Amino acid sequence: MTIRVAAAAPQDLAAAAAVIHRAFSTLAGRIDPPSAALTETPDSLAARFGRGGAVFVARLDGNIVGAVCADPRPDGSIYLDRLAVDPAMAGHGIARALVAAVEDFARREGHDRVALGVRLLLTDNIAMFRHLGYLETGRKAHPGYTEPTSMNLAKALRQAAS
Repeated sequence: MTIRVAAAAPQDLAAAAAVIHRAFSTLAGRIDPPSAALTETPDSLAARFGRGGAVFVARLDGNIVGAVCADPRPDGSIYLDRLAVDPAMAGHGIARALVAAVEDFARREGHDRVALGVRLLLTDNIAMFRHLGYLETGRKAHPGYTEPTSMNLAKALRQAAS
């Protein structure tokens, strides 16, 4: 099984939004508040391009089985957002390949750090990011909550030799 990760083309965005919905719908009832990822559309994904961001898709046999977004932030980091793998394809290294694509994008664009947020209840996701070298930078509570609901993580990147 060969997974290919590449920048999404405009014609990929409907399939990317669909895989984001499939992946995040599995969290319904597990996380509170519900994920805003379920509001993603092809248009909202396309809007990231205009802000200097990117969407990457993972393909298997031509089918999109994963997606992730990368957005520049005012602090100079790239924010990794909406990491999604089709639930039927979990456990095949797709998430790691998508994270690597975001890190490569960040380096190419001259950023030295990737940041992200992950819900505290998603302990497997936290463990994966820690295994990939991400360190906790803080916790936050979603609006209306008094206790933290998510963890911020970041990874400093080495710049590629030129």
